Amino acid sequence: MAEKEEVIDDHLEHIINFRRRLHKEPELSFKEYETTKLIQNGLEDTKIKFYELSEKTGVIGILAKDPKFEYIGVRGDMDALPLTERTGLDYKSENDGVMHACGHDIHTSIMYGFAKVINDMYDDLQYNIVFIFQPAEETLEGARYMKEELERLEVPVDKIVMYHTWPKMNEGLIGYRKEQFCAGSTGFNAKVTAKGGHAAHPDTTADPIYLASNIIQFIQGIASRFNNPATPVVITVGQIHAGEANNVIPDECSFGGTIRSFSEDSIELAQKMIENYIGGLTGISGADCELEYTNYCPPVINNPELVEEFVNAGDDHDSKFHELKEPSMGSEDFAFYMEDYVGAAFRIGTKMKDVEASGYSLHSPEIVFSEKSIKTGIEALVNFATKAR
Repeated sequence: MAEKEEVIDDHLEHIINFRRRLHKEPELSFKEYETTKLIQNGLEDTKIKFYELSEKTGVIGILAKDPKFEYIGVRGDMDALPLTERTGLDYKSENDGVMHACGHDIHTSIMYGFAKVINDMYDDLQYNIVFIFQPAEETLEGARYMKEELERLEVPVDKIVMYHTWPKMNEGLIGYRKEQFCAGSTGFNAKVTAKGGHAAHPDTTADPIYLASNIIQFIQGIASRFNNPATPVVITVGQIHAGEANNVIPDECSFGGTIRSFSEDSIELAQKMIENYIGGLTGISGADCELEYTNYCPPVINNPELVEEFVNAGDDHDSKFHELKEPSMGSEDFAFYMEDYVGAAFRIGTKMKDVEASGYSLHSPEIVFSEKSIKTGIEALVNFATKAR
C-alpha cells in the first residue's frame, strides 16, 4: 500500500489553499457556480470521470476500479449562508452578506482532498468511489436534485457516507452514532385573517393577533401533553408579523416555525393537531387561517453495519473516533439519499483548544473552523476506501 501519510502531506498545502479560497468566495444555495468550476478544474488531472449535470452547479464523478467492487458515494455540500462574516480571518468572506458559517467549505475541501489523495492511491482501492459535491443543503433541496441526477445518469451507488462539522468536538476527532443522527423536520407558515378595528373596541373585532397567540400557546403543549415522550418532538415558532400601529387591531397575523422529531409519526401527529386546533378556533371566531408546510426532510438514521465498517477501517480508530452521546435535533438533507442507499453520517470535530470562536454555534457569523480537521477527514476516508474486505 502507498504511504498514506506521505501522499496526504504532499497535497495538504494545496488543499488548505483550496479551502481558504472557498471561504473567501462563498456562494448561496443553487448559485455555487464558481465553486463548481474550482472543483472541476482542480480535479481535471485525476482519473475521475465527471458527468454533465442539468444545472450549472454541483459535481458528480466516479473513480472506477473494478465493476465487481461496491460503489461508495461520498457526499460533501458546497453552499454558504446569507450572513455577514465577523471573524477577522485573513481569508474571510469577500462576498457581502454571504459566509461559510456551517463549515461546508470544510466538507468540500475534505472531499476535494480525498479525491486528490485516493487518485494517487488508485492501486490500493477496494471500492469504486462516487464523488457527490452537492449544492443547496441549507435549503434542503440539493440532495433531491443530486439524487435525481444520479438516477438520470445511471450512476450506481450502493452505500453513501458524509461528514458534518461539529464545534462541540475537538479537532482530530470524528463523531459517530449507530442509529439516530439528525432529526426529521418540516417548516410551517400560518396566516390568520379576521376582522380588525380600533384598539379601544376589541369586542367588535375577531383580533387575529389574539387568535394567533392562542394557537402558538397550544402548539407549545403538543410536545408535553399529546406526543409520546419516548419519541420527542420539538416545535419552535421563529417568526410572527402583524400590525403597523399600536392603536389598531389588524386584520391579519402571520407566523411560522418548524417541527422536528426522529419519528415521522410524531411529526404527522403535530401537524394534525395544529390543523384541528386551528379549524376549531377559527370556526368559533369567524376567522380564517391559511396553513402550509414547507421543506420536509426525513430523519437521518445511520446504518449500524456501515458505521462499524467505517470506524474500524483504520489502525487508529480507538483514538480518532468518538461515540456521540446524543443525536442532533437539526436536520440534514443527506436523509434523502438514505431513502434509497445504505448510508451513514459522521461529525468532524472543528473545535480548537485556544480559539474560543471555534466553539461557537454553527451559523454564527463569528465561528471559525479547525483546518486540521480536513486532514483527519481525509485520513478516515482513505482508510475506509483502501481497507481490504
